[in-house]
Amino acid sequence: MIALRIRFIASRYHATPWGRHVNEGAVEWPPSPWRILRALIAVWHRKFSGDIPEASARRVLERLTELPVFQLPKATLGHTRHFMPQEPPATPSRTKVFDAFVSLRPDDCLVVVWPHVTFSPEEREVLTSLASGLSYLGRAESWTTAEMLDQWDGDINCRPIEAGVSVEGERVRMLASMTPDSFVTWKMGYEAKVVGDTSIATKGARKKKAAQSSVPSDLWSALHAETSDLQKQGWSAAPGSRWVDYVRPDDAFRVTYQRKVKIEQIRPTVARFALSSAVLPCLTDAVLLGERMRQALMAKSRGLNGSEHALPVFSGKGPDGLRLDDDHSHAFYLPSAEGRSNSRIDHITVYATQGFDKQAQQAIGKLKKLWGAGGHDIHTVLIGTGQPQDYGGFVMHDGQAPALAQSRIWRSVTPYVLTRHPKKNGKDSPISQVVRDLLRRGFPTPEHIEHQDHTTIMGKKVRWLEFRRFRCGGGGQFADSRGFGFDIVFAEPVRGPIALGYGCHFGLGQFEAVPDEHL
Repeated sequence: MIALRIRFIASRYHATPWGRHVNEGAVEWPPSPWRILRALIAVWHRKFSGDIPEASARRVLERLTELPVFQLPKATLGHTRHFMPQEPPATPSRTKVFDAFVSLRPDDCLVVVWPHVTFSPEEREVLTSLASGLSYLGRAESWTTAEMLDQWDGDINCRPIEAGVSVEGERVRMLASMTPDSFVTWKMGYEAKVVGDTSIATKGARKKKAAQSSVPSDLWSALHAETSDLQKQGWSAAPGSRWVDYVRPDDAFRVTYQRKVKIEQIRPTVARFALSSAVLPCLTDAVLLGERMRQALMAKSRGLNGSEHALPVFSGKGPDGLRLDDDHSHAFYLPSAEGRSNSRIDHITVYATQGFDKQAQQAIGKLKKLWGAGGHDIHTVLIGTGQPQDYGGFVMHDGQAPALAQSRIWRSVTPYVLTRHPKKNGKDSPISQVVRDLLRRGFPTPEHIEHQDHTTIMGKKVRWLEFRRFRCGGGGQFADSRGFGFDIVFAEPVRGPIALGYGCHFGLGQFEAVPDEHL
C-alpha cells in the first residue's frame, strides 16, 4: 500500500473538471487521478529533474496509474463571482467569472491510497521527494502540503465502481490514466483505425500523417501533453486517459449547522477618561471633580432604563432614592494627575466592581464635558473601557495608570478621612480603620502600614490639610476634619484601585501603586 496525505493550506480546493466550463461552477472532487499524476510530473520537472533521474520518476509514476481510492474529509461547496475586464474591442468590457471551490476545515486532509502498489525503498524516497514539492493541486491558489504514507488504516469513502455491482452514494465521473500496457493496446488500435478510416484517407496522405503524429509515443509523453495543444489537434479527451465512475458519499458536501453558542460577555469595570481644558483643576480639588463626574454621568443615564432616575451604578441609589447596600460595588470616580506635572488632574477613572451594562456604557460614551469654574469647561475624552489589568502599570506616557497597577506597596495620593472617632484606648485608630476598610473590600491584611504626614506635588511637600476633604453636597459619615496619609505594604502584590474612607467614591482616600524597588 502507498498513500498520499494532502492538506489544503487555505482550506480551499479550486479545480474545474475536464470537459466543463469554469462558469458552470463545477468542482472536481476528489481530485482526479489524471490531475494527481500530472501534478507530480510537474513537481519532478520544476524541482527534482536534476536530482531524480527521469527513469526513476517515470517508473514510480507509471506504477501509480492503478486506480486509487480516497478518504474524503467533510467539505462544502462555495463560489465567488468576479467581473473581469476584457481587452478592447471585446464587448462587453467586463465578463462575469465564477470561482467555484471546495471548502474544508483547516486541519482536515485528503488521503489518496493505492492499495495494491508496493515500492522499494528507493522508489519510496522518490515519491517522498515528489510529495514534499507538491505546493498546489488544481489551480494555483489551491495551496497544499503533501506527504507519503507507508501505512494508513483509515476508512475509504470514495472508490471506483466495479461493473455489475450496485452501490450506495453519489456517482461521479473522473478522468484517470491508462496503464502503460493498456496505452500500447489503445495506441495500436487508434493508429489502425486512422489507417482504415476512409474519411481521412480521402483527404490525402498529409492529413493521415498529421492524425498519426498527434498520438503520443508512450504514456509518459501523453501525461506531458498541454491541454491547449490537445484542443488544437481536435482531441475531445486527452490521449492515454480514460473515464472512470467513482462513488462518493451522498453527503460529501452536506452543510452542517452549528448551534449558536451564547458567549458570556464580561462587563467592563473600568472607564478611563482623559481631560482637556485651558485650566485643569488642581489635584487638591479631586473631590470636587469626582462629584461633578458623578453628576454628569447620572444626567447622561437618566431615561436610558425607561425611568427618570439615574442608573444605580452611577448614583449608588435605588429608584426610591435610598442608598444601595451593595458593598461599594457602584461607581468610584477617581481623578488623577498622571502627566509631567502631578499637580493638575488630567485623567478620571470610573470604576465599579459590578461592571457597566450596555446602558451604562451608552451613558459613558455620551459624556463629552464637565462644568468647570471660571468658564473653563473640562472636555472629556473616553480612552476606553475594560478591566483594571488593561490599564494598570507604571509607564504613564503609554497610558498606564499606577492606580490600576499591581504591587505590594501602595501610597496615599489624596487624604484618607476617618469615618469613626479614634478612642482613647486605641480602638478605631486611623491605621485600624484602614485595615478594616481593606478587609471589607476583599484585600488581604497588610504586613505593614506607616503614617505619611504629606504628599509630594511638583517636588514640594503638600500637607493633607491643603486638600479639599469634604463633599459639597450629599451625605456621608466622617469623624475628623483632618486628613491622613499612609504607605501600605502587602505580603503579595494586589491589584488596584484602592480608595478608602469618607468620600472614597469621589476621589478621597486614593492610593496608587509604587514599584517594589521603591520600598
